[in-house]
Amino acid sequence: MTIIRWTGLEVAALRTALRDTQVQFADRIGCSLEAVGEWERRGVDITLGAKYSECMDTTHRRLDDEERARFDAALQKGRTEFASVSAQLSGVPTFCLRSPAVMIRPSGEGVSDSSHGDSHDDGISALRRMLMGYIPDVPPSRQSEIAATVASAWHLFFSARLGEMEQALPAALAGAYSAAEEATGERRRQIHVLLAQLLHAASNLLGYVAHTDLAALAIFRADSLTAESGDELTRAAIRGSQSWLLTKSGLYDDAVACAEDAAAEIEPRLSTATARHIAIWGELLCYAAFAASRTGDYREARQFLRLCESAGMLLDDEYSSRPEASNAFGRTSAASFGVINEIGANRPREALKLAAVITSGDAGIPPTLLSRRLVNVAQAQIGNRDDAGAVDTLRRACSMAPEFVRHIPLAHALTDELLSRRGNLLTNGIGGVAEHLGSFE
Repeated sequence: MTIIRWTGLEVAALRTALRDTQVQFADRIGCSLEAVGEWERRGVDITLGAKYSECMDTTHRRLDDEERARFDAALQKGRTEFASVSAQLSGVPTFCLRSPAVMIRPSGEGVSDSSHGDSHDDGISALRRMLMGYIPDVPPSRQSEIAATVASAWHLFFSARLGEMEQALPAALAGAYSAAEEATGERRRQIHVLLAQLLHAASNLLGYVAHTDLAALAIFRADSLTAESGDELTRAAIRGSQSWLLTKSGLYDDAVACAEDAAAEIEPRLSTATARHIAIWGELLCYAAFAASRTGDYREARQFLRLCESAGMLLDDEYSSRPEASNAFGRTSAASFGVINEIGANRPREALKLAAVITSGDAGIPPTLLSRRLVNVAQAQIGNRDDAGAVDTLRRACSMAPEFVRHIPLAHALTDELLSRRGNLLTNGIGGVAEHLGSFE
């Protein structure tokens, strides 16, 4: 059987045929563990790029007869299950435009709808409507109120309270959109910047809860608003998240270019630059390093990280006082992304040396960031055959940000890997982590 298009279904079947764990399969293909988890989780909703499709083709050609039989059986099972789910969902709309009852178009023209839809739509559905251009006709928020909601949204994100953030954002965005509609001149420009910052927050939320396409739409709208407003630094901060989304989607070269170009455009004179300027520049370099490591160019990633380290040394350790609400770049950021890079380079011991910087200097780092970093530390510990340490690290990450960690594919992949080692008594306690993570959607 020749595979014309490699999707997550075919990837899962190939791994089943080889009887690999996700860790073993990632090593075999030369990709990240997170990528394998993302492909399998999204199934037919994701198509691999040329580079990894070629790797899959090569691996598939090398299957022996027994492995090929397992591949065909696993693929048939996956397609049957997908067809069954699709049949159950046929006729069910993705979202409904009947609620709220009164909507406005982006131009401000009213659209009446006398029907009364479900008034209890969840936050994601409401965000989807607004990103599609259907904004509730609500009273405009004052500029000071919008600024406060920007700070609040990012506080909820960094505090790992994603459920609260999901419920708060739709109303905040609706009020900001209404304010932008009636504002003129300089006030309109300022509100557009605040609206872009809210959309930026929404994009980060959506990216983490597996609505990557909606996240991309939100970040596109945010980037457009800041480009029009001429706010160079806010736009640079937004482009950092754009690079992260490109990396998350497997578009690694584009992600490097996005972050590197944005960093070059705002490169500061470190002796005189503001803390905000340095923090945004440093975070862009972190994202460039992250994407470069995913391409396998670990040397380039280390070059970016050396610049990150220089920027971090100019900032204090108190994250809560950052002048950019979306930014938590600091002294330990380079080490954090360095862990990811060294894991990718198959140097777990070097990764653990950098991890010591993170775990010893975590004062003030927001729960969202620290829990995410700890998951990477656990991956390095597994690579260094310290399963017990990895279990303890994952448990710490779960206790620190219980809601947030459930949305990290790598946490699920590492837990599955540890659970598969049933004969190893050192993995006692991983069952509690698995129970906490539950099903991942």
